[in-house]
Amino acid sequence: IQGNRKKHIEDSKGESIEKREIICKKIINIIESELDSKYDYLNIYLVGGEVTILPDFLEIVEKIVNCKFHGKIKITVTSNLSTPINVLKKINKIFMNKKNRKIRINASYYKEFTNEDEFIDKIRVLNKNNKYIKNKIIRLIYRKIFYKSINENVRVGVGYPLCTDSDYDKYLEFQKKLKKYFVEASVIIIKNYKTSISTDLKRKIVDDNNLRKNIKVTFENGEIFYCTNNNKITLKIDEDGFNPNGYLCDSGLYSISIDNLGNVARCTTCRKETFIGNIITDNIKLPAEKFICSSNKCGCSYYSVIEKVN
Repeated sequence: IQGNRKKHIEDSKGESIEKREIICKKIINIIESELDSKYDYLNIYLVGGEVTILPDFLEIVEKIVNCKFHGKIKITVTSNLSTPINVLKKINKIFMNKKNRKIRINASYYKEFTNEDEFIDKIRVLNKNNKYIKNKIIRLIYRKIFYKSINENVRVGVGYPLCTDSDYDKYLEFQKKLKKYFVEASVIIIKNYKTSISTDLKRKIVDDNNLRKNIKVTFENGEIFYCTNNNKITLKIDEDGFNPNGYLCDSGLYSISIDNLGNVARCTTCRKETFIGNIITDNIKLPAEKFICSSNKCGCSYYSVIEKVN
């Protein structure tokens, strides 16, 4: 569940370990019975709230890792790393020497939850001797020396939130600290705050991170997006979400969204308009065709590809 805190609490009434256990079993049943014969690669996103503080978080991860799927599974977890360090050590153990199973932790630094030194210590646990080295020869030598302790199945990415223009300088200092461990940080532009960063800084971020490409998309209302290719939006210059009403979308064909109460939808951001059923009580049929979106607001930038239709 993401978004408004009060709505999050209201929507989460009725959630329990028992219910998550059923949801997890049903998801694994779909993976083993329907997806195993259709796909060679699965991306599974566990997002919240802070999912790593669930008492059964590691159990859920282990069940996914051990499911009977012939191909590769990559689990992506979004976290502020407020979870105890021993949980992160256990993640490393779960994925050690696991063929075709990987995890990526997208760790966002928030000073409300942890201080910089503690956060960096946790990054080091997740990134244990798995340094990112560009030079292939040096990388091979390094890995030969440290091969026993390297866990290439665990990856970590770091995001730094920007609420005001002055936060960008703090981010640059933070990035310097991380470079010792060969981990790059990138910025997260925070919306819905009382203060917001300026358009000039947003453009500067695009330039600093080499995100500005030849493709520029301008919508009818003047909103501008810079893209790395024709489909995927890397950074929104505008604060408002994209209006997908009338667009043909493949959400549901290659991605599906299941919330903490078992409600299944085609799309992560337009859940009401793309509701399919409840995985606990209904016989879920996965979509076989694209659909025309009827929502006026969409935050999707990487789950699906959309195209204009008459």
